[in-house]
Formats: sequence, C-alpha cells, structure tokens
Amino acid sequence: MTQGEIELDVHGHVVAVPREVASSLAAAAAARAGISSRHRDLSLLLGRALESGRTTLSRGEARALRAVIEEEPNGYGSAGDDLLRAASQL
Repeated sequence: MTQGEIELDVHGHVVAVPREVASSLAAAAAARAGISSRHRDLSLLLGRALESGRTTLSRGEARALRAVIEEEPNGYGSAGDDLLRAASQL
C-alpha cells in the first residue's frame, strides 16, 4: 500500500484503493444515507478509513458498497471493479 491508498477489507479480501476513489465512494454513500442506515454507516466508515488508512467492512456495509458502485458503472476505475468483485462474494 502506498501513502495515497486506503486498504479496504471486504469479506477477507483486502483491496487497496486510491484515496480519491475512497473519498468519492464515501461521498456517494453519504448522498444515499437517506436510503438506508447501511449507506450512512458505509459513509462514516470510509471517512474514518481516509484518516486511518484501513478499514474492514461488515456484510451490510459491503452490500451498500456494491449498490453504490453499481449505480455508477465504470465510475471508480479498476479499484471499483476490484471492490465490486470482493463485495459480490457474499
């Protein structure tokens, strides 16, 4: 992991994503916080990950992550593809 990356542990798969992608995902989840508490929790967790450099997602947060990524296909580049694969392994 480089200094410009955040490690997200999704179902035991650690995916290193650029800070910009993590920040974009956090903002997208926050915009959908009214949809479910999982989106809110994901937003907060990603925000903390931006500070600490690493986080582990619960099953519910992984589902919310998958939903956020699927709403903007190809919007998060190869890191989004890696996260989508990891989040889809429920």
